[in-house]
Amino acid sequence: MEMTHTGIILATNTVQNKDVESEARELKELSESIGIEIIGTHIQNRTMIDRKSYVGSGFLEEVKMQYEDIDYAIVNDEILASQNRKIENILDTSVIDRTQVILDIFSLRAQSKAGKLQVELAQLEYLVPRLKGQGINLSRLGAGIGTRGPGETKLETDRRHINSRISDIKKQLAVVEEHRLRYRDKRRSNQVTKVSLIGYTNAGKSTLFNKLTNAETMQEDKLFATLDPLTREMVLPSGFQCIISDTVGFIQKLPTTLIESFKSTLEEAADSDFIIHVIDNNAPDIVSQYDTVLDLIDSLDMKDIPQLILFNKTDLNDKKRLLPMKPHKFVNMNMPAQDILMDIENFMTKTFDAYNTSIPLARQDKLYRLKRQTIVKDVELDEASVNVSGYEPAGNFVERIVKKDDDSE
Repeated sequence: MEMTHTGIILATNTVQNKDVESEARELKELSESIGIEIIGTHIQNRTMIDRKSYVGSGFLEEVKMQYEDIDYAIVNDEILASQNRKIENILDTSVIDRTQVILDIFSLRAQSKAGKLQVELAQLEYLVPRLKGQGINLSRLGAGIGTRGPGETKLETDRRHINSRISDIKKQLAVVEEHRLRYRDKRRSNQVTKVSLIGYTNAGKSTLFNKLTNAETMQEDKLFATLDPLTREMVLPSGFQCIISDTVGFIQKLPTTLIESFKSTLEEAADSDFIIHVIDNNAPDIVSQYDTVLDLIDSLDMKDIPQLILFNKTDLNDKKRLLPMKPHKFVNMNMPAQDILMDIENFMTKTFDAYNTSIPLARQDKLYRLKRQTIVKDVELDEASVNVSGYEPAGNFVERIVKKDDDSE
């Protein structure tokens, strides 16, 4: 993206924050994705964050002496309006925090109506406490950064109506959630197996999603390319049919307002039978990215869902830099799709129930259904029947398929 502004990053290295350098590198990438060229990063070692100015007035004065003119000071944490004003007054430049940068990226990436509403809700809930009294100076936020979506003028002139707008958005999103619940109920009643792709942003989930489903969804080498959940049919080598969903990427310090706004979207993954955790094997901060996703999996009550880890982009880096205890495979997008699908199929068989059954030779339609709704591993013919063995999801699929219509035969 063409850089239209310059900026510096301010971060604190406290006892509680062990990954500040990886966070700062990530914030640099986030900022550059919205057109801010980062020309300096300043990390202060402190026992705790300064309540008045985040990093301390003396540190800010030292930073100011190093630059003649910058457009933004970007803070690595979500800060209070009072801290924002103090930094702004000392550095004499616009101040935005990590949350505003992420919100801005989300506002640019949202495509669907629901996605746009979720981002706007997160933006408004972030801004409400900061618009009371002397909050963030919106007039200094160039190009709408941090407020893109609601709009600077609208916020200034209609601030009395923000809460009613929040209420309206929540009602609209409740309708969307109701539709999703009906879809989930229908899927459960049809006993369709669901797989969700999760992982750190830009790990390659959408590219993998397209490869496994022959879909043509957006796949770009940029942060948060996918915000809206996408679901497609995935057919495994045995013929077993299931559905797979692509989800929004995770990130360190994902703003609370975004987690709340996208909760229904994230719950799509929590409703899955299987999780495929995609990891960028070439990422410099692979361990912190892995830990971030694990923390979010835990917070969303997804840790008990069977999980297969796919280390992606091994064509860029094939070293085994992280070896989790969970089932895992090393893949890249140059591999045949069938190879990756076979890895997924083999993983599923470990949680499915083994079965052996027989069906009449005249009922090939039942064999067809078994191949679609279970993982068939072996088929043998004798004089009167077809003997089938394989693996089935919980729910007595095989019994229902084999016995269906028996009374009328």
